[in-house]
Amino acid sequence: MTGCPNGCARPYMAELAFVGDGPKSYQVWLGGSPVLAGRTAFPYKSKVKDDVMEDCLEPVLAMFIEKRQQFEAFGDFCYRMGVDAIEEYANNYVLGSVKA
Repeated sequence: MTGCPNGCARPYMAELAFVGDGPKSYQVWLGGSPVLAGRTAFPYKSKVKDDVMEDCLEPVLAMFIEKRQQFEAFGDFCYRMGVDAIEEYANNYVLGSVKA
């Protein structure tokens, strides 16, 4: 998590990153590789207020629970699925419907 959009804290390498884009507001980035596997994270959402962050992330984490491959890291999963599939899943997701 960083408040600086210039990447000084290297959020774009993270599997899940939050980059400040305003007061109590963040961009959510997914799919980076902390071991520099030839990719950076991709932007998932912007202007997500901190009080709705859980609602934004729950569908992504639910999809990970349901569709990950054995031993697959979260960043690898997001990269494999891609932003379009994650957004489609999130748009059809009912909050609270998947339990870990």
